[in-house]
Amino acid sequence: MPKPAKPQIRVYITEEKDRLLKAMAGIKDSSVNAIVNEAIDRWLEEAEQKEVIEKFNLDRLDEVG
Repeated sequence: MPKPAKPQIRVYITEEKDRLLKAMAGIKDSSVNAIVNEAIDRWLEEAEQKEVIEKFNLDRLDEVG
């Protein structure tokens, strides 16, 4: 049975940021997807976001209740 597709998000950025991300991905032998995922992971680990996650029990969103 095939794996379900991962959720996708769409963001709009400037052409300058698009070119820069693509260039950085090429230089680092990575992908724009990997770079953006790393940025999101780092943002979610910041103290401010962790406080919100804990306050609203967002770490349990996938629990069946």
